Amino acid sequence: MGYGRELSEAGHGRLLGRRRRPGTAAVPLVAALLLTGCSDGADDVADQSDTTVDSTAGQDGASSTTDGSATTDDGAATTRVPDDRAEGVEQPQLPEGALGEQAQWVLDQLAPDATPTTSEEAEERFSADFLDAVPADQIEPVFAQLRSAEPVTLVDVTEQAGTGDGSGSAVLRVTGTEPLVITISVDADDRISGLLLQPDTTADVPNVSSWEDLDAGFAGLGATTQVYAADVTGGTCTPVHETPESQAAPSGSVFKLIVLSAVVDAVTDGDLAWDDELTITPEAKSLPSGELQDREDGSKVTVQEAAELMIGISDNTATDLLMDAVGTERIETAVNGISTEPERLTPLLSTQQFFLLGWGAPEVRAQWADADPTERADLLEELPEDVSGLNPMAVNGTAWTDGVGWFLTGAEICAAHAELQEQAQTEAGAPVREILSGNPGLVPPSGTTYQGFKGGSAPGVLALTFYQEGEAAASGNDVSGRVLVVQVRHEGTILDQPFAELTQAGLALLAAG
Repeated sequence: MGYGRELSEAGHGRLLGRRRRPGTAAVPLVAALLLTGCSDGADDVADQSDTTVDSTAGQDGASSTTDGSATTDDGAATTRVPDDRAEGVEQPQLPEGALGEQAQWVLDQLAPDATPTTSEEAEERFSADFLDAVPADQIEPVFAQLRSAEPVTLVDVTEQAGTGDGSGSAVLRVTGTEPLVITISVDADDRISGLLLQPDTTADVPNVSSWEDLDAGFAGLGATTQVYAADVTGGTCTPVHETPESQAAPSGSVFKLIVLSAVVDAVTDGDLAWDDELTITPEAKSLPSGELQDREDGSKVTVQEAAELMIGISDNTATDLLMDAVGTERIETAVNGISTEPERLTPLLSTQQFFLLGWGAPEVRAQWADADPTERADLLEELPEDVSGLNPMAVNGTAWTDGVGWFLTGAEICAAHAELQEQAQTEAGAPVREILSGNPGLVPPSGTTYQGFKGGSAPGVLALTFYQEGEAAASGNDVSGRVLVVQVRHEGTILDQPFAELTQAGLALLAAG
């Protein structure tokens, strides 16, 4: 959400870009921030050294590798295969067509003797949206940082489900100087529209063979953690595990799933369109995370770009703009759709209200926890009109202990993910799957064909939530997907990385069914 860490914002890697529909704006991410694995503290979980470039970065300038790797007739390096796979073992193959060709080019850029990527080459390889966010001359410096001193070896390939418009994506695992997970997407014009380079930490993931093992692992980390896992069929969640004594817990920016659902409802009803423009006024600007708060007053952002920013980098200003656009009644309808106790979430706080209530109005905060929905609505009227007078440095110390935030159960979060996947099957919800999968949060387990993610964080709060599809769902299994929810709360500081590593193990457990 802001001033905290969550997986959704920083992700686990260098996001050179994300796959997007034609005509949508690219989502710029700061490579340095993602390189250190930091997130802003409210919505991302992973604190790992990843590198993210922005919405369309790709790689060109293929060159042959050294130390025994083969070279094609046109001089492009082919990927080296591990010695133990050379005889009698099926070797991983890149996808056919443009996706495979672009993936090979990316691998070639990571080779020890790769020819530096020129701006002209980048302009040929990457989509216009990607280059809008990441200038062509900034792509080579990123590759240079990641270029291996050893031949790059392809060890695993998982092609992910496309959207039917000619676009596609794949997840590659490679070894070299450092093992990497590479997620690459191409658009309908065969250009690279998304590129995420992450350190492959799967070898460091704790050995977890059951949900009880996962609960025990989290219990040893010193905070209160609850896990919820469920199968999703036809929009309905069937729990397969829930940590004993789980309750509604602070979840940071995970509530933005509810906002996205309300946006789809508004589009369905004809009250909003994805290409409608929203105006960024001084009063609309929230605190980070995000980028819209830094844009010029009076500038415009489309509904779709705002939604992409809200989910992909947990942009708080984008969230508040969308909440204002859809209106309170539609937000409440979306809350009622996922919760049997909607009064707990009513009124649903905007991000500005969260900051002001938590750190800008102590007299109002003191009354919040014991107030009913009507009283809370009255209390919000006592807050300042915007956060312009709030010092960002004051946003420290926990607020959830006074009931400030968005308290959700694992079942409610699962219902939100499931509802969005149902909405994604409609014409009005067509962009939803791409919006949710633009930042996968953590490395998708092998065999995963789709992974949506939304994280959340605030002081003393960390939440990681995933919707995952695998080969079983793709083959027509009754289970269309699975959801994993990890919610962490503590009165002190939460160190993200150990929770992220265990959550990675939980994702593998989820994928195994």
